[in-house]
Amino acid sequence: MRAGAGAAIVALFACLASPALAQPAACQRLDGTPLRDVPWQHNQPRHPLVGKVFKGEQSITVERDSCTRSPLQQLIVEVWDTIRAGGIVLLGEAHDNPEHHAVRADILWPRHEPLTSTRGPRPAAVFEHIRTSQQGQLNVFYRKAARGRRPWDADDLLRSLDWERSGWPSVTLFRPLFQAALSARLPILPGSAIRESMRALVRGNRSGATSEELARLEIAERMPAPLLQALGAELEGSHCGMVPAPAFAAMSLAQRYTDAHMAGSLVSAAVKHGGAFLLAGNGHVRADRGVPWYVRQMAPDRKVVAVMLVEVAEGKEDAAAYLPRAPDGAPAADYVLFTPRHARPDPCEAMRQGRR
Repeated sequence: MRAGAGAAIVALFACLASPALAQPAACQRLDGTPLRDVPWQHNQPRHPLVGKVFKGEQSITVERDSCTRSPLQQLIVEVWDTIRAGGIVLLGEAHDNPEHHAVRADILWPRHEPLTSTRGPRPAAVFEHIRTSQQGQLNVFYRKAARGRRPWDADDLLRSLDWERSGWPSVTLFRPLFQAALSARLPILPGSAIRESMRALVRGNRSGATSEELARLEIAERMPAPLLQALGAELEGSHCGMVPAPAFAAMSLAQRYTDAHMAGSLVSAAVKHGGAFLLAGNGHVRADRGVPWYVRQMAPDRKVVAVMLVEVAEGKEDAAAYLPRAPDGAPAADYVLFTPRHARPDPCEAMRQGRR
């Protein structure tokens, strides 16, 4: 067993081994609830990569002692080791995939008292989906929840945030993720910049910018050329040839400033709360040019771990073909968790229909 992992393992899982079996039985959580990878195993047709976790370019090593952990269980242990050491963990998503929100709920809330105890500081949960301008709405929610005669839950929080008009996918998809953060007593914090401020900065209007905003913009503007070119190519590819080329420079700067802002929010949260999670889209959690790059500029001594959730495709079974890569060929995530694919229409066709 890895040194230092024993306490985290005890805190996360009870290992129930059958003496009648030569091999250790699967680890079970103390409350008896299954992790999200359990139903994945019964989906038909089942893709061979679903539920696997890669650390860099290698399939994750599953620890065995009195029980055998699944790759997801091992990932949870390693993620929480990073958090317990004061680190930052970024958990990616495809925004419309309900499985991504459900499995990250398992990671945020392992459902065992030593991890969900209210004693001592709790790591923060910073959400891309909440803007800095919504901090007041969060404050109102927490004040009312503290005075309420019943436990306030994710539905109350999402109503406080006016989620239905936010532009994000439905409440139903995100409810498990926010409920997990609340159940684990993780302080929920905004991650995204105020939209109006970001737009002004991207247009070149810096007259009303704060010193903090200018510092983040300066970091965004000095990203190395190979990373800038890779980001530009990704933006062009994701817009299906339907956006004029001159627009991409502004879009690139907007994304870089957004990532810099989220990085600043994460670093501040980690300092205050002893560790922090970021919940954001896969493009933002990339280790090469996403939020982790900015965290390294702002807090080079702070450990940062990027976990991307990657959807599998029918007939595509080579894990290496899925792994996101930096311009130099290195993996662009510390961990990749393979998940079922969410059925969705062709985004390029949807864009074409929108222009008619």
